Amino acid sequence: MKQAYEQLQDGRFEEAVETFSASLVVGPKAAPALRGRGLAYLQLKRWSLAAVDFAAARDVAPEDPDNWVELGKSLAMDHQVYPAIEVFETLLARHPACVRGHIELGLVYLRVGAIPKARQALERALTCRPTLVERRIIETLLNEQQHLDKKRLYRPDFEALHQQGQAGGVTTRWTQRVREWFARLRRGLSNPH
Repeated sequence: MKQAYEQLQDGRFEEAVETFSASLVVGPKAAPALRGRGLAYLQLKRWSLAAVDFAAARDVAPEDPDNWVELGKSLAMDHQVYPAIEVFETLLARHPACVRGHIELGLVYLRVGAIPKARQALERALTCRPTLVERRIIETLLNEQQHLDKKRLYRPDFEALHQQGQAGGVTTRWTQRVREWFARLRRGLSNPH
């Protein structure tokens, strides 16, 4: 294990994968070995293999939030965005103060264009006592998004529109009017006098 982590730190990722694999053959499925091999696979951009290892590490040590975070990251990098969101949301339900979980969830939401949800996740991360480095990352992401928002001519806030519709807002009234218009149109077509 020590040799494998040294190879990982030295940037010898292929060798680290082999050494972690040998460690897993010799000993039982150890979460640190699975996680280490997953980290090596991440560096080699083998996202699906990394996800398999991180999922196994999570199953062996479910209380370690790092296994969850790395699993979510590898799924997102493998273009499995919605499973990644599910992993992060499950992690945050179990560990609501996991700053990295909130940051990574915010990044995935930014990736799919769910800007209000991304902003909400990043703002939650600020309330969870982030380190100075994490705080800078969060503030940079929020500032960049605010700068992008100012440049947009129009981008509806779909979350707000959805909430308005649930509260009987404009969207619901408009939908009701369209339904009434179609009902009248159908009656007119079935009654041709």
